[in-house]
Amino acid sequence: MKKSISCSMFLLVLIICVALSGVSYGIELNPIKERIEETIKLGEKNPGKKIFETDLVKSAIFGNWPNYGGGLIKTKLVDLAVMAAMKRKARKTFKEEDAHAMMGSDVLTISYRGGEDIFKIKLSQDGRIIESVRMLRPDMSKKSANGHAAFYSVSFPYAKLDLEKMTTIMILKDFGDETYEVDFSRIK
Repeated sequence: MKKSISCSMFLLVLIICVALSGVSYGIELNPIKERIEETIKLGEKNPGKKIFETDLVKSAIFGNWPNYGGGLIKTKLVDLAVMAAMKRKARKTFKEEDAHAMMGSDVLTISYRGGEDIFKIKLSQDGRIIESVRMLRPDMSKKSANGHAAFYSVSFPYAKLDLEKMTTIMILKDFGDETYEVDFSRIK
């Protein structure tokens, strides 16, 4: 009987400690300095496209990214890891000011590679439609194997998103829309 009570008490204390530890499941809006530093190191250890194979970034990929018909959900930490990896590949130094600027962002950015006929990208959570605040199509005219795919960058205010929810990404096109289901709670 005494063993049962002490075991139950231990489990209760463990549950309380975990609940109060601030462990974050889902997108981190205000990552701590140590988390930022370890994310930069992750990017630097995985230069170029190798970063897309890491657990941090892989959980933010949908469809066939980085190829046609795929996208990347660029949270603060995912964007930080990707930028650190690309800077390392280009043999440039990732500066602390760059990291601070990225952490100040108030929008979630989604990058998508698709056809020329895409006119809008929206999100849906529990039947609620979230419109983008900005949709850009950066000039990606450089010749490459992926050159036939248009590149889009779409931003959504964090304030309008539930960062722990299943989310539908809707790619609206002239002919045949596409949807992707993503679980924001699995992305950092």
